[in-house]
Amino acid sequence: MARPVWTGSISFGMVAIPIRLVPAVRRKSISFNQLDERSGSRIRYRKVSEATGEEVPPEHIVKGYDLGGSNYVLLTDDDLAPLAPAKSKEIGIESFVPIDDVDPLMFDSSYLVLPDRNVKPYVLLAEAMAGSDRVGIGRFVMRQKEYLAAIRSDGKHLTLSTLVFPDELVQPSSVEEFDELDGVKVSAKELQMAKGLVDALSDEFEAGQYTDEYRKAVEQVIEDKAAGRTIVYEEEPKSTGTVIDLSAALEASLAEARAAKDRHPSATSAKKTAAKKTRARKSA
Repeated sequence: MARPVWTGSISFGMVAIPIRLVPAVRRKSISFNQLDERSGSRIRYRKVSEATGEEVPPEHIVKGYDLGGSNYVLLTDDDLAPLAPAKSKEIGIESFVPIDDVDPLMFDSSYLVLPDRNVKPYVLLAEAMAGSDRVGIGRFVMRQKEYLAAIRSDGKHLTLSTLVFPDELVQPSSVEEFDELDGVKVSAKELQMAKGLVDALSDEFEAGQYTDEYRKAVEQVIEDKAAGRTIVYEEEPKSTGTVIDLSAALEASLAEARAAKDRHPSATSAKKTAAKKTRARKSA
C-alpha cells in the first residue's frame, strides 16, 4: 500500500475518527525521457534568464504575478506566509448533502480513507452513511493548501474526493460555441430513433471490460524492441466516409445495435429460457 499523503482525523459533531489518506488512483501512463541520439545521454533543463540566456541561481529566483505588458508584481514568501491556511490535522464535516446536489464536474482527486488506531468510530460513520445517498462535505489543509472535500461510504469503506470550488467551473452559458444549439429542431421520428438507439445500447456498467489499449500496445512495442524483435503493424481499416443523412445514420445504427444485442450471449440465454417456458405452457 502507498504511503499516506495525509494523517489526521475526521470529525462530525463531537466524534473524532483517526484516519490516513492514500491515493485511490495509480496512474499507469507511460513516460519517456528525452535523450541525445548521438550519445544516449539524458537531456536536462536549466532555468535561464530570458534577457541574457544565462542560468539563474535559485537564490535569485523570485515569484512574480504577470499584470500584462511585461509588468510584474513581485511577491516574497513573507508576503504570502500570513495568508497561508492554518495547519490542521482535522477534516471537519460541515454537513451531509444529497450526492445528486454535487455537480459531478466538481470531483477532482480521489483518496482511500484508512482507519488509524481506533477503528470503531470509523465503522460507525461508514455504517451510518450507508444507503443515505449523501456525502459529507468538509474542508482540510494538505501541503499548505485548503481543500474542499466530499466523503462517501459504501457501507464499509470511506473514500474522500477533493472538490474544485464552484467559481473554478466553466459554465456552459459562458461558452459561445454552445449558442449555435439554440433554435435547432429535431423531428419526432429522429428523436424516437435516437431514444431507441440509447435503449438498444443500454447495459450494466462493468468497469473491468475497459482497458487502456494504447498503453498496452506501447508496452508491447517497448518489449519487442528491447528483445530485438521486428515490429509488424496492422493496416488501419479504411474509412467508411461521413454519413450526411442523420435519419439514415440513426436507422442504420439502431439496426446494428439491435443485431449486436441479439448476438450477445445473455440474449441467447434469455431466448432459450423463453422458448423452454413456451414449450412448457404448450405441453401443459
